[in-house]
Amino acid sequence: MVSNLFRFALGGILLCQLALAAPVYAQAIPGVTPEAGTTDKPPEPPAIDPKLLLKQGNPQVAVRTFLEAMQNGDYDTALACMDFSERTGIPKQSKQDLAYELYQLLSTLWSIDPALVPTQTEAEQLEVAVFGDGDGRVHPDQRDDADKMTLTKGPQGLWSFSAKTVAAIGDLAKKYTPDIEAEEKRNEGSGSSVPKPKPTFALWLESQVPPFYREEHFVLPTYQWICLLALIVAGYLVDVVVQWILRFIRRVRFAKTAQDEDLREAFEKAWTPIGLTAMALTWYYGLWLFRLPDLFRAIIIYGVQLFGIVAGTWFIFRIIDLVIVHLIHAAAKRGKKYDDLLLPAVSKTLKTFTVCIGILIFAESFSLPIVGLLGSLGIGGIAIALAAKETLSNVFGSLTVMVDRPFEIGDWIITEGVEGTVETMGMRSTKIRTFDNSLVTLPNSLLITAKVDNMGRRTFRRVKTMVSVQYDTTPEQIDAFCEGIRELIRRQPYTRKDYYQVYLNQFATSSLDILVNLYFDCNDWSIELRERHRLFVDIVRLAKRLGVQFAFPTQTIHLYKEEPQAFTGAEELPEEAGRRAAAEIAGPLPMPNERRGLVDFPGPHQYEDIDSRRRKK
Repeated sequence: MVSNLFRFALGGILLCQLALAAPVYAQAIPGVTPEAGTTDKPPEPPAIDPKLLLKQGNPQVAVRTFLEAMQNGDYDTALACMDFSERTGIPKQSKQDLAYELYQLLSTLWSIDPALVPTQTEAEQLEVAVFGDGDGRVHPDQRDDADKMTLTKGPQGLWSFSAKTVAAIGDLAKKYTPDIEAEEKRNEGSGSSVPKPKPTFALWLESQVPPFYREEHFVLPTYQWICLLALIVAGYLVDVVVQWILRFIRRVRFAKTAQDEDLREAFEKAWTPIGLTAMALTWYYGLWLFRLPDLFRAIIIYGVQLFGIVAGTWFIFRIIDLVIVHLIHAAAKRGKKYDDLLLPAVSKTLKTFTVCIGILIFAESFSLPIVGLLGSLGIGGIAIALAAKETLSNVFGSLTVMVDRPFEIGDWIITEGVEGTVETMGMRSTKIRTFDNSLVTLPNSLLITAKVDNMGRRTFRRVKTMVSVQYDTTPEQIDAFCEGIRELIRRQPYTRKDYYQVYLNQFATSSLDILVNLYFDCNDWSIELRERHRLFVDIVRLAKRLGVQFAFPTQTIHLYKEEPQAFTGAEELPEEAGRRAAAEIAGPLPMPNERRGLVDFPGPHQYEDIDSRRRKK
């Protein structure tokens, strides 16, 4: 029951759609006319340019326009007078060859008189013969071929040589070539004043070839096989010459230094695709210098175009690599690291764009339905976007990193539990080299919301440690040791001189702990480790010089009971004795204006006997 109801509902919907669409489709069906008032009037045909009517308004003026255009070398106007609707794929060079051959047939062979071509035709007459019946200019043996010369009326009322005439031009020209050449020689001998159009290069070359080489052997005339062989050799010679020129530029431009090694290598990689691209261009343009059958030429042209597109794409890839390497070197000289992050992404983007352009050129060259393909991509764009959600997130993450630049290539970062040096960044992921020398690949989508601790952008690198000395160290030794450490900090070339702390900090279980807090002014971890080592070794030397012993965890066990010793002020109350001893050590009570201010960070002390040795060295 439910199934039947569904069928009835679906049938009703289809009938409604058919009823709504019937008037529209009825206009396109012959013999079906919609009711009056139900549709709009059909659009009127566009108005014809009066200038075109003067050139092609009737058969006579169309023939006259064609002959005058050819005599003046105006091939564009002459081609407008020919109907190529059935030969849409023919190139312009071949159309010009056909126009010149048509002129030879009409003017040289049959000496056409445009005045004899009719000007008035019946309203329903759409085709007119160029040569009328019994025309004495046409030999009786040539009458059947002359009848193929006709003009047709187009949809806009313009007359042109029919598609049937265009299709017959090649065979007729080949058939009557001896007669045409003989007639041209007679005209030259008689000094005819009729202007002659300049032939195309292909026709001129063919006219210079002896008749023997125009005979067909293996599908093509002999001279065309010779031209093809010469063109192949010319393409290889162009490749050799281009690569020789590039080698010469390499020797002149790039010096043999380590700095130019990457540039020289990128330049050498571009030799082969540049030479192949030049070879493809030579073959492509060389194929139009001589005549070939349309089908044969189309097959070769398609092969050369495919070869040229691949070589050109490869060539642009190498040029992009060369430019990127040059920009990376320039950025390194300027000391800008962000170019190391941006330029690889730019390189990949340009290469992707190049591939897209190559695909479009390929589709255009092979007449593929690129518009329909783009439309289908638009329809499937949502599905592709949903399927590539993570990929798109990574792409946007890479764009965010490039714009915000939270880190650069070579920075030491900590993010998402990964600590290491940024090695490369692509459109999908960022690669981090850890301190265990492993390579961690981090998706760029995580970098949009992740916390990135960039250790490489620290202005100063902090060093905080405790120097533990034994409890038997005297106060004088502690003061001397602390001041000695401060002097070491002041004399270290990589330490920050305006902020450091060296003080006795705490009484530990088995040691007196001196806090040493300072900052290194360096941007490289290896330098930090080297200077930290140097400072700590100097502290060990200082302790040895001052007789200070470093503490280590100890525990004293008393095996006998010591006799209590009396202390100064024992006759007084204990509290009073402690206060008096502290007052004697601290000194008199300071006045409010005698309170010590901020900590002063003096420069290193000058010692003539020590600093003079460094100056002598």
